[in-house]
Amino acid sequence: MEYNIITAPDLEGLASEVAGFLPQGWRLKGGILEHGDGYAQQLVRHTKDRLRVQQQQQRRQPAKQRRTKWIE
Repeated sequence: MEYNIITAPDLEGLASEVAGFLPQGWRLKGGILEHGDGYAQQLVRHTKDRLRVQQQQQRRQPAKQRRTKWIE
């Protein structure tokens, strides 16, 4: 299991930072914490979630288009 803590000076910045991690299989853990320099959010990711995201990304990659030469 992996842990990650995101910090930002304001809530909008924190939301945009966290949003970048969610498609990678990260999930929110707990609430938003307020500290002296701004706000923080803890994220957690299981190994199986990371592997599942990698497999989905491989499926989404478009197949290479073959070049065809037309004979007239």
